Amino acid sequence: MIEDLLDHLAHDWPFADGHLEGRDLAGAILRGGMVSRTAFRGATFTGSRLSDMTFHGCDFTGCRFEDAVLDGCRFMACTAPESVWHGSRQSSGTFMDCAMAGGVLAGSRVRSVTWMRCDLAGADLSGCAFETAALMECGLDGIALAGSTLRNTAIITADLRRATLDGLTCDTVLFTGCDLTGRDLTSLTLARANLTGAKLDRAKLAGVDLGGAMLMEASLRGADLQGVRAPGALFFRADLRGADLGRANLGGAVFQGAVAAGARFDRAQADLAVFDGADLRAASFREAHLHHARFRHAALERADFSASRLLRTDFHCARTEGAVFHGPSGSRLETVPERAVAEFYDTRTVAPSAARR
Repeated sequence: MIEDLLDHLAHDWPFADGHLEGRDLAGAILRGGMVSRTAFRGATFTGSRLSDMTFHGCDFTGCRFEDAVLDGCRFMACTAPESVWHGSRQSSGTFMDCAMAGGVLAGSRVRSVTWMRCDLAGADLSGCAFETAALMECGLDGIALAGSTLRNTAIITADLRRATLDGLTCDTVLFTGCDLTGRDLTSLTLARANLTGAKLDRAKLAGVDLGGAMLMEASLRGADLQGVRAPGALFFRADLRGADLGRANLGGAVFQGAVAAGARFDRAQADLAVFDGADLRAASFREAHLHHARFRHAALERADFSASRLLRTDFHCARTEGAVFHGPSGSRLETVPERAVAEFYDTRTVAPSAARR
């Protein structure tokens, strides 16, 4: 049967409905073929070289791909639970709608490979090096990423609450739409990370590098962000209710439209930060540095700015009823009436004076 497979590939013929369970394909060279509905259960591909191969509906349960080299291969709707890919090198490939629960990819080198809608629950990806890779809408419950490196890699819409992340190194990664609720992420570096729409409620991020990170519309309710380094980070429309950002470096960070009622920014370095339109009711900015920060149209009822350091801090049209400004130093810009009128003027409801005559 192995000879039949190799003969089909040699003549560019598609191969289908084969039975290669338990066969030894170690060191085999498979190139440029289409294999459909073939059972490889328990087969060995150790040290094999596969290039430009397409496998559709094949069964790779328990197969061994240790130290295999895969380039440009596509696995579509295949089953490969408990398969072993330890030390493999994969590039420019695709896994789509594959069942790979419990698989072992530890120590693999992966470049430009995409997993889409795959089941990788309980898989071991520890010690892997991912570059320009993507795991999109995959089942990653209990996945192990300890000691791995993610470089320019995307993990999209995944539940990572039980993932093992110890020693994970991140360099420009996407965790968009991922659930990291309650996770301790203090060992990670998330500079330039894209966490748009991520769930980070009650997450521990104290001291983490979030410089230039994107957390737009992320949920960070009750998160511990004390001492984070987040200059230039984007918290646009993020939910920060009850979060603690004390002593954080937030220079130039953007909180426009964020919901941060009851959040704590005590002693934060937030010079040039933008809080326009944010809900900051009962938030605390005690002893915070707010030079040239903007709070235009922000809700600041009952907010506490005691002993804060201001310098031309802009409170244009901010609602400050009940806010505390006890002992702040510096200067602040109040509402400019002419600008406020222009901002609220709407020709659909207010006719020009000439039109009324």
